[in-house]
Amino acid sequence: MHNNKLVSRTRQVYLAIVLLGVLLAVGVYGLAASVQSKARQYMETDLAIFSQVQQIGMLLSEQERILYEYYATEESSLYEVGYLQNFNQLNNILNEMAGAERFTDTVTDVSAHLLAASEVAGALHENLMSSQTQWNLSRTQLEQISQHRRAVLPLLKKIEMATNRSVSNGYLSIIKLLEITVWVVALFSLGIAAISFYLGRYAARYIRLSTENETLALFPKRNPNPVIRIDAKGKLLYANPAADDLIAQLYPTNQLSMASFPAPLSEALSLASSGGELCAQTVLKLSERFYAIQSHWIAEHQTYDLHVRDITQRHRAEQALEHQAYHHPVTGIGNRSYLEKTANQWIAQQQTFNAVMIDVTDFKLLSENFGLADALACIYSVGYFLQSSVQQYASVNSEPDDVCLFHVADACFMVLVKTQGPAHRLASLLSMLRTKLVNTIDTPMGAMRFHVTFGVSDYPVHSVDYNTLLLHTNIAVEIALKNNQGVHYFNADDGAYHQRRLTITRRLEQALKHNELTLYYQPKQQLSDGRVQSCECLLRWIDNGEFISPGEFIPIAERSGLILVLGEWVLDSAFNQARAWYEEGRKIQIAINISARQFLQPGFAESIERRLREYAIPASLIELELTETSIMDNHQLASAVLMELRALGVSLSIDDFGTGYSSLAYLSAFPVDKVKIDRSFVSQMVDAPKQQAIVLTICQLAHNLGLKVIAEGVETDVQRELLHQYGCDFLQGYLFARPVPASEAVTLFN
Repeated sequence: MHNNKLVSRTRQVYLAIVLLGVLLAVGVYGLAASVQSKARQYMETDLAIFSQVQQIGMLLSEQERILYEYYATEESSLYEVGYLQNFNQLNNILNEMAGAERFTDTVTDVSAHLLAASEVAGALHENLMSSQTQWNLSRTQLEQISQHRRAVLPLLKKIEMATNRSVSNGYLSIIKLLEITVWVVALFSLGIAAISFYLGRYAARYIRLSTENETLALFPKRNPNPVIRIDAKGKLLYANPAADDLIAQLYPTNQLSMASFPAPLSEALSLASSGGELCAQTVLKLSERFYAIQSHWIAEHQTYDLHVRDITQRHRAEQALEHQAYHHPVTGIGNRSYLEKTANQWIAQQQTFNAVMIDVTDFKLLSENFGLADALACIYSVGYFLQSSVQQYASVNSEPDDVCLFHVADACFMVLVKTQGPAHRLASLLSMLRTKLVNTIDTPMGAMRFHVTFGVSDYPVHSVDYNTLLLHTNIAVEIALKNNQGVHYFNADDGAYHQRRLTITRRLEQALKHNELTLYYQPKQQLSDGRVQSCECLLRWIDNGEFISPGEFIPIAERSGLILVLGEWVLDSAFNQARAWYEEGRKIQIAINISARQFLQPGFAESIERRLREYAIPASLIELELTETSIMDNHQLASAVLMELRALGVSLSIDDFGTGYSSLAYLSAFPVDKVKIDRSFVSQMVDAPKQQAIVLTICQLAHNLGLKVIAEGVETDVQRELLHQYGCDFLQGYLFARPVPASEAVTLFN
């Protein structure tokens, strides 16, 4: 409208002076037309290049987004269709720019980077389509493609800056021509100087406005994204070609007002016009597509400018990534992150609920029998079964969101159950699951029965936050496994037991660090002549006046991994005491208990050999006591280690004989010297004929194999007499001596 008024006034001026300066008017008009033609030439050429540069930048960004989405989803069509189409578009634009013979070197550099990026993209495609995808390589390839794109940006900026300079020079040239026109008119006729000046001003303004309007009009017209202008009431004023589909959805009834706008868009427009935001942004869903809309309020014209981008593919990719972040990649069940999110939401809502940890106790056996991959496949079948069972239960007994299943580890699941509603909900759910799990489950390895253990904790009765909730359910499972229970409900005693275990672990670490442990020695008496030439070293720990039993802290050390450090300390201390007695002229053999983990550690025999060398004592002064289970858990490795120890000359004995495998085969196959009858048989053999028979059998069996027999836990003369009759070689127990420090034990050796 403003342009029309300007043209009208210009025509009036022409009519007023037509008789006075026809020649001048024609000349000025011709000059103006020439300037306009020249300006149009500059804008059409330079703007085309500018638009092509913008398209290249957008296509490169789209190309990188497609490859990242391809990496996230492994959807090959993203490369074979989306990427290759994008690449062809880029090639076509660069070929057009090269044909214009401007910026030849820069365009060549951009093409080189594009070609290099396409080669890396091809390699990425081959990697992702391979059966063994190298994910680290995939991320490296994506980074290389990003580097090529970043390398192109300065080149595009260079072309853009050169184009801007060209436009600026053209504009200055036009201004200069206009100034020359004014001076020519002034010199041509002083009589019409004022009118000519007036005409020149309006002509110049007209040219500038026409050029600017034409330039500005090209931007939205060629923009691949929708651009819309509406007035304050929602009436459509302008829409570029890319907005056709969107306009049809915003104005479904041809009622050109805001009445048909979705609520989020109306709110954004209101926010923009109220001055709360310079640019209000919203995401709108229309016909299964998603649009990001920036709403600009142009106060001078009382209009809204809407800049729209179709973000459907990005939105779907983000949804897919979010699903992957919160769900197990195979079973699709909510993962540990989703468990934490859900639990924290319920806690924030002050919702009371139960947490049930479900541990598939067969996982280790499955791994040993089928390998890890097939064992996991079996666990996934359990996951599908649990998911189906929980969904079936929830559909009948509660709201779907009141009972949620999560896959939190390889063989571990978790169920959250809201306690609102029926009081028996948790009990009925557990009863249903346990009943169903009695039956077989179809797996890739065939139909199987699985043993599962349930650990239950309550919020907020026992747990105050997510971490303690998870800890308490895990403790409940451990206690259930330890006590061979199907279900265990966490209670205050469990918490105290766990806290005591943590305390013992920390105190034991400090005791090892500050050398607060000590060894006691319990002599062994030879029954044939009563002599004492050997003893067993026993670990003792007194912490701040509190005696902590080995029966309590040794299992804790085994669980925490401290058993290896503890075992090394015991070996060094025992070897050191053997050397001290040896230097005093006493050849006292010390028996040292060796844990299963320590015995099977690589280099164990070498460590004994090193100590024999460092402490300079005869190997005959060292006896190593091993349990049956430590030998039989890995009998091939155990046999090799025992042979190495036998070659060193140390004595070897089997501790707690009769409580483990008690196999004649391993006694004859393994190079051991002694067997030690467990105290449980010795303590009962006086009153139990069966126990007497077992002790007698062990003595006869050992002697037939050329082994010595040690009886531990001997506390009465009757026990001693029976053992003497059975041919037992050594006794150890309170009848003869309790465990005492080395300084007191030495008197017994005298």
